[in-house]
Amino acid sequence: MSLLAMLHESTQLSALSVHFARFIARTAGLDEDHPAVLTAAALSQCNQQGDVCLPLAALAGQLLFPQATADERTRAPALQPWCEALLRTCVVRVPGERAPMILDGERLYLQRFWRHETAVAAALTARLQAPPAVQVGSLQSALADMFAPGKAAAGPDWQKLASALAVLQRFVVISGGPGTGKTTTVVKVLSLLLAQQPDLRIGLAAPTGKAAARMVESMRAVRHSLELAPSVQAALPDAASTLHRLLGWQPDVARYPYRHQHDNPLPLDCLVIDEASMIDLPLMHAVLDALPAEARLILLGDRDQLASVEAGNVLGDITGHGRALAGSRAMQARLQALGVEAAQALPAEDDVAPIQDAIAILRHSHRFSADSGIGRLARLVNAGDAAQGLALLAQTATAAGDLQWLHPGALQRPGVPREVLDWALRHYTACLTQTDVREALAAFARARILCAAHEGPLGEVEFNRQVEAALRRQGLLEADTQGHGTPVMVTANDYELQLYNGDIGLLWRSPEGRLEACFPQLDGKVRRLPAATLPEHEVAWAMTVHKSQGSEFDEVLLVLPTEPDSRLLLRELLYTGITRARQRLLLLASAEAFTRSCGSPARRSSGLAARLGWPDD
Repeated sequence: MSLLAMLHESTQLSALSVHFARFIARTAGLDEDHPAVLTAAALSQCNQQGDVCLPLAALAGQLLFPQATADERTRAPALQPWCEALLRTCVVRVPGERAPMILDGERLYLQRFWRHETAVAAALTARLQAPPAVQVGSLQSALADMFAPGKAAAGPDWQKLASALAVLQRFVVISGGPGTGKTTTVVKVLSLLLAQQPDLRIGLAAPTGKAAARMVESMRAVRHSLELAPSVQAALPDAASTLHRLLGWQPDVARYPYRHQHDNPLPLDCLVIDEASMIDLPLMHAVLDALPAEARLILLGDRDQLASVEAGNVLGDITGHGRALAGSRAMQARLQALGVEAAQALPAEDDVAPIQDAIAILRHSHRFSADSGIGRLARLVNAGDAAQGLALLAQTATAAGDLQWLHPGALQRPGVPREVLDWALRHYTACLTQTDVREALAAFARARILCAAHEGPLGEVEFNRQVEAALRRQGLLEADTQGHGTPVMVTANDYELQLYNGDIGLLWRSPEGRLEACFPQLDGKVRRLPAATLPEHEVAWAMTVHKSQGSEFDEVLLVLPTEPDSRLLLRELLYTGITRARQRLLLLASAEAFTRSCGSPARRSSGLAARLGWPDD
C-alpha cells in the first residue's frame, strides 16, 4: 500500500487531498512518496481545514501527518532544503510565475488562494491610500449634534469614534460584541454620509439570508428610535441581500461564477456587510473585485467570533487577531479636530500600519450589565482566563441567575444527558402545544440547543435524534419523522423560493391537513410553502455553533465535546456559543473541555495579516 493510500485509510487525508497529490505526482513525474507530493497532500488538507497556506517554517523537520503515522517518510525536511526541493519541480513556482502551487517566502499556496490573498490585500491597501473628500465643517457639526452630551454612555464614546473613522475613509471595520451598538453606529454612519452626499447609493448585505434578514430587522428598529431627518429616513435602504445574490451568483458558469466583477461593477457608492466574520477569503476577493474602487466598504462583525467554515479568517486577519490597537498620530489629530474625544483614549504612534486606522472597536455592551454572568464569562473566555471562568461557573451550579453550569456528572452517563432532554421537553413543549403557527414560531425562537460538534455522542445529529424521540414519547410529535411541529433549517440557497441557508421554520399542518413549511417574515406574517417543495434542509431542535452565527436566543444550552483532543475545543467557538444567549445560558461541559477551549485560540495559516502590515507571527 502506498503512503498516500495508507494516510487516506487512516482518515488523515481526504479523498480530495489524495487525488490532488496524485495529480501533482503525474504532472511532475514524481514518485508518490516524493516530499513535493506529500507536501501537496498536506497543503490540500490544510486548505480544507480552513488554512489558506502551508507555513513551511513552522512545519520544517516535523511529521506532516503525526496523528496518522510515525512513518519517517512523512517528516518534512529542514526549511531551506525543503524550499529548494519544491522549486526544483515544475509544480511549484514563485510569485509572478504560473504553477499549481506558489511558494511566497516561507508560505506555500495553491495558485488560486495566493491570487485571492494578494488581491484582497492590494484592494484594501488601495482604499486606505485613497481617502475620500470630506466636508470637514459639516461633519464636525453633524457629529456634535448626533453625539451630543447625554446621548451616550459614560466614558469614551466609541460609537462616535467609529462613525468619524467610517466617514474619513473608504474602508473601515466596526467590531464589537453583542449589544455594543454596531447596528446603531452604522445607521448613524450612513446618516452622516448622506449628509455629505445625498445621492449616495447604499447596499446592505450579509453572508447568509438569515443574517441579511436580521440586519434589516435591526436597522429598522434603530431608524425609528433615532431623530433622523425625513430625507435621510427616505434615503436609507430598507432591504439587504446575501452576498452571493448581490454579486449575481451563476452556479452554472464555471470560469467565474459571479455576474458582477471588475468589468461589470456593482452600482454602489457604499456597501455595508454585516456578520463579516463569516466571510471566507474567496468571497471577500469576489466582493472587492466587484466593488468600484472609489466606493466605500464598511464591515460589521465581532472579531472574536468563529471564522468562516471555508478557507481564511478574513476579519481576524484584518483586525490583527485580537491585538491591542494603536492609531496613527495623524489620524488622532484629525479625530480630535472633529471633536472626537475618545481618540485621546487610544494610544497613537508615528509608525503604524494604515490598517489600524481603519478599525473601530465598540467596547460598551448595552445588553450585558456589569454583573451579568453571561457577559463576564464571555470576557473571561476572550481573555483566555480559564481559572477565573471556572470559578465563575462554580458559583452557578443552581438555576439562579443568568448562567448555569450543568453538573459535570451528567457527562459521565452514556448518551444525551437526562438534564438536556428535560430542558428540551420544557422549552419545546411551549412550541408544540400552540395552535397558531405564529405563536409556535415565536416560542421556538426563544431557546435552542447549540452543539460544538455535528457528529458524535454530543453532536447535533444525536441531540436531534434523541430530543425528537423524547418529544414523540410524550405524544407531542406525530409518529412520522419530519411531521407536524418539526423545526427545519434550510441548508442551501434557493433564490426561486426565496429561502436561504440558515432560514429556520416549522413544519405545520394547515386546517385542511396539508403539511406546510412555515417561515416567519419581517412584517410579522408567516410564509407558507408546501413541505414537499423545501430545498435542502435538516432538523433543527439542536444546531451547531457554526450554524448559529447571526442568530440570538433568549436561552441557550451550549454543549462542548468531552474528547480532550477534539479540534472543536476552541476559544472562538466557546465565545460564539456563549454570546448567542441574550438572557440565560446553560453550559454542558467538563472543566477540562472548558479549560482547553479557553487556551486554544483558533489560528489559521494565512499571509493576509502580514500583507496588511500586522507583525508576522
